[in-house]
Amino acid sequence: MKNVRLNLVTLLAVLVFFTACKKEDFDFDNKYEETEWIDEAEEDEDNGDDGFGQTDDTDLEEGNVESIGDGTLTTYKIDGDNIIKIKDHTVANDLLSFQQDKQKHQKMWSYYTRLIPAKYRDKIVEFVVFHGGDDLAGYVAPINEDDLSKWKMGLSIDLGGDLDNINVKEEFAYVTIHEFGHVLTLSDEQVAVGDDGNCSTYFTGEGCSFRESYINALYELGWKDIAQEHQNIQTFEESEAFYGKYEDRFVTDYAATNPGEDAAEVFAVFITQDDKPTGTSIADQKVRLMYNYPELVELRNTIRKDPVLRTMQPGSWKKIGCKHKHGKKQQHVGHTH
Repeated sequence: MKNVRLNLVTLLAVLVFFTACKKEDFDFDNKYEETEWIDEAEEDEDNGDDGFGQTDDTDLEEGNVESIGDGTLTTYKIDGDNIIKIKDHTVANDLLSFQQDKQKHQKMWSYYTRLIPAKYRDKIVEFVVFHGGDDLAGYVAPINEDDLSKWKMGLSIDLGGDLDNINVKEEFAYVTIHEFGHVLTLSDEQVAVGDDGNCSTYFTGEGCSFRESYINALYELGWKDIAQEHQNIQTFEESEAFYGKYEDRFVTDYAATNPGEDAAEVFAVFITQDDKPTGTSIADQKVRLMYNYPELVELRNTIRKDPVLRTMQPGSWKKIGCKHKHGKKQQHVGHTH
């Protein structure tokens, strides 16, 4: 996974295939629910590594490794509500303490399992803990770009906040909901994988969205008539001008990045905003569109059962920039999600 800075300049490059969220300044709290943690690597203690050709914790403690440059710490496979360590990645000395803090890894995972109900997270099969520094807060990516039924999710260990408390005003919760929104809108149930961009519906980069998909509905509502103008963007100034021109179409500034980011941001606002919007702007219409899907309303209600979530006030969340990056299947410069 390549290290990524999340700003509008990077939107103008041809990029690798994953979805990522940039860190912003948040000052909220979190909550988690204890779940069992299984360390599969314990079975490999006699082998001198973790069973995947990686250095063990002794090598890491001695500092016999160099940074691989992307801040990746540990990858886990998901088994129901549990996480099973696949491997510790090689990291620089200054990241060893973050990699060895398995208790916090577990809290991050437990937070996610409490926030997102089990029946909705079956498509996320790997969990990656990384150190994002000032660049990255979270990402999702398909395990195989030709199979949108299995995804990995990465969350930054340095987001801050109290992981003992759930609060969707917290950056960690917002990032998690946003990234889950990408999987929800880009999975095999929403998109037919393929590299032919000649779709009669919105082409996501992974393939043609189904006509009744969430992302295609949002595209038809607020993007179709401005898509070509967006694809012609070549500079940072043009990106800013595009948002300024169509600001009333977007729930956040970063939603103007492209239809995929827009879908994830609309979903995040749909979940975190207290009340159904009543305005006439296209941005409000997009959020109201989510209420037309009973399964999404059910998901929203389930997530918001926690008493802390029910006390949120509209507008109390903060904007956050995220992006989904395309690989060889995406041909449009400046058109990422």
